Amino acid sequence: MTLIDTELSPIPVTIVAGFLGAGKTTLLNHILSAEHGRRIGVLVNDFGSINVDAELINQVEEGMMTLANGCVCCSIRTDLIQAVLQLAERDDPPEHILIESSGVADPAGVYEAFLQTEIRNSVLVDGVITVVDAVHVLGLPDAEAKLARTQVSGGDLIVLNKTDLVDSDTLSNVKDWIREVKPTVQIFDATFGRIPMEVLLGVEHSHESSPGDHTSSAHHHHDLQFETWSYESSEPMNLGLLQQLLNHLPSTLFRAKGFVYAADKPNSRLLLQLVGRRAVLSVDRPWGDSPPQTRLVFIARSETCDFDAIQRVLESCKEVVKSS
Repeated sequence: MTLIDTELSPIPVTIVAGFLGAGKTTLLNHILSAEHGRRIGVLVNDFGSINVDAELINQVEEGMMTLANGCVCCSIRTDLIQAVLQLAERDDPPEHILIESSGVADPAGVYEAFLQTEIRNSVLVDGVITVVDAVHVLGLPDAEAKLARTQVSGGDLIVLNKTDLVDSDTLSNVKDWIREVKPTVQIFDATFGRIPMEVLLGVEHSHESSPGDHTSSAHHHHDLQFETWSYESSEPMNLGLLQQLLNHLPSTLFRAKGFVYAADKPNSRLLLQLVGRRAVLSVDRPWGDSPPQTRLVFIARSETCDFDAIQRVLESCKEVVKSS
């Protein structure tokens, strides 16, 4: 788990990686056109590749497209970081930013670009999602195959696209290849780049439940069944113990996000974002007039996680603040 100090609430950034033709742009087109109620900023390499119905476009100017559903699409010209900051500094900044990585890029290099201390107050990468072409990935020449392996290795979650175009044996072989590269990574089958928003962005946490409530609910999206589970507590958490829990979560639990009330930093609200095995905890802002409270939401494949056991471990992470 990485702990990062920030002065302001950074906008989460998700990098969408994958080899040429895997379906990254198709996936992003789907996000830009969907009615999901979120303001999402999308950065693409080729502005002309975005295929959005004309009636959904509110405004286009200087490489930026504003859409009726609240999303904003921008082209990456020469400076990726500058393009991201341009989005983050808008009067109505997005709630989440998605970046289309170049088809010939190592996502690790893109991720490292966001480790600069001067931009941590504005944006913070929460994870890398790699799109894999089920039809062509096993037939790539050696040099391209090496790059594809690197992209899979750098992904926190894998979207296996075009699964409708291959038979069951080929699909099984592709999944075996992915697991050979990265054994514990979660793989999500997709057609036309369509996957649940919860996989890409996580879920928005409801603030209506009271401290101590622990709930779970199952949701269905196409052929993917998953469930969300929330945890709330008004008692401070020991960060060392919480880190141990995050390092040992089941691999089928693919996203978690929320706020942490930490005994180590009792005056600051900490923001947790977990994608796959990558967990980032950032110092968000002072609690101010809000009562300190840990509020976390976990997303996993349905009936694969023992949330009662996770709850017991979370309870054991609580720590009494020592009076000075």
